[in-house]
Amino acid sequence: MDTRKVFSVTLSSVTTNAIIAVVAALLATYIAAVVYGMSQTTPKKEGFGGVAVGSGVPDCLRTSSELASVADFFVNKTSTTEEGGDDLREFLLICSKLSCFKKDLMGVAGVVEATRYQPYSTAHDMEPVAETTSRCFAKTIPPRDLNLIMDKWGTRGEKLLKRLCTSFDVDSSDYNALVQKFKEGLNDVNDVAKKTCFGVGSVIAGVQQVRMPSAYETPDLIDLGPYKGYY
Repeated sequence: MDTRKVFSVTLSSVTTNAIIAVVAALLATYIAAVVYGMSQTTPKKEGFGGVAVGSGVPDCLRTSSELASVADFFVNKTSTTEEGGDDLREFLLICSKLSCFKKDLMGVAGVVEATRYQPYSTAHDMEPVAETTSRCFAKTIPPRDLNLIMDKWGTRGEKLLKRLCTSFDVDSSDYNALVQKFKEGLNDVNDVAKKTCFGVGSVIAGVQQVRMPSAYETPDLIDLGPYKGYY
């Protein structure tokens, strides 16, 4: 019997089995990676306050019917200018921030949830909207700051709305109705913010917070004072 032929057959079988094992391992790794990637499709953890992102345009659209109706007017229309698409994206972002700001302020949990998904934009933000929400809950935002923030959202929003009506060939009657709707939504959010941000006592995550804006003097020190007698 030729030993060289037997050795050749054995080596060939080992090589074939090794190749099959490597291919099987690579295939198993690929399948595992695909399955893991497809499993990461669960929505963000957003508590019991309803979905903030992904439920429609703008975000938190169920919080403000006025802003949702204004946004819906432009979503399925085609712009006649090059700038119309960018203007619409920024306008929808402003509507999202206003709606999510109201959603967080009205939430019973008293936590920054919906607004933390909103990006910062220097074109219409004084500060990140999530920061504004946290300052409202902590009752540390001055009325002047809130007025400036709301005014910048409103001014920029109305400017974008005017440009959008030009880009989308909206007639004057529809333009006036859209501006009125936007102002109603803005004023509604502003009213909710004033009631929440300037109340008595701060509530964070549903817990009443204790603040001491001034010095505290214990009762046993009331009768004490500088010595004014003679030696």
